[in-house]
Amino acid sequence: MVLEPSPCSDPLSVPGLEPVLNSLGISDSRAWRTRWADVGGSSLALEAWGHPVTDAFVWTVGFPLLTALEGAADHPQRQLFGLSGLPGCGKSTLTRWIAAAAKVIDLPIVVISLDDFYYPREELDRVMAGNPWRVPRALPGSHDLSLLQRAVDSWRTSGLLRAPCFEKSLRHGKGDRSGWREQRGQVCLLEGWFVGVRPSSQLGDDPLLTTAERDYQPLVQKHLARYVPFWESLDGLWHLRASNVEATRLWKRQQEETMHRRTGVQLPAPALNSFVRMIETAMPQASYQHLEHANVVVHLNDTREVLELTRA
Repeated sequence: MVLEPSPCSDPLSVPGLEPVLNSLGISDSRAWRTRWADVGGSSLALEAWGHPVTDAFVWTVGFPLLTALEGAADHPQRQLFGLSGLPGCGKSTLTRWIAAAAKVIDLPIVVISLDDFYYPREELDRVMAGNPWRVPRALPGSHDLSLLQRAVDSWRTSGLLRAPCFEKSLRHGKGDRSGWREQRGQVCLLEGWFVGVRPSSQLGDDPLLTTAERDYQPLVQKHLARYVPFWESLDGLWHLRASNVEATRLWKRQQEETMHRRTGVQLPAPALNSFVRMIETAMPQASYQHLEHANVVVHLNDTREVLELTRA
């Protein structure tokens, strides 16, 4: 996640931050900032970002979300939070920082990705066959929801979360499972591009949809409905909302370039274009741009600069 320098000299002046902090039980934002500054401030787990990150993003997104998760850790029952946003918006980078920062300051927080629960390769290829975008994953229906539910149920009971790992660079970018990992914690943060998204009745109203895309949308909605019971079990939901869906074209390309530097593998340009087209047309854009059940919405511009925060 590469962020341009923010013109905002004081991150605490970002519109909507004070009400969000107040909703988290923070009545004195200056004292709140001093408290986090004392444990490292913008330097806390800095290496976890992986790319340059602005102070504004750390203070207006990172620490508020970390504060929410810290508060949830005091709840008598284990708490599950969701983080939603378009591909490439910075969800994975943010959750990586959350995990690293939590470890430094000894908070019982674990993070997982919805992507880690993609089906194994044979089943994944089967359920993705025939989609008009020819994408190998990422559509509703590509995840093993039974495994996800069992993993979370077991974690809520025992505190131990056992989840598969999915490596997107395998199979020439189609991806495959790559081992398992175990984590212990009181709070779990789940990230994914359509976490919290619910079925919509506004299908096929975009004149730019192809016939194949329009015909496939009802199947996407059918699959999406199966995720709703899990969304309803979330104890909190944060949404990184782009100013426009087209931003994912730039962000996804940057994401693929990062994977290429890390692994030497990236999606070919035609496959990348198809993936972005799927994001833009598989579901009505309003259904994933306006999450009615989100507790906090972080509004981002095309360079991922925070414009404002709003509460549901």
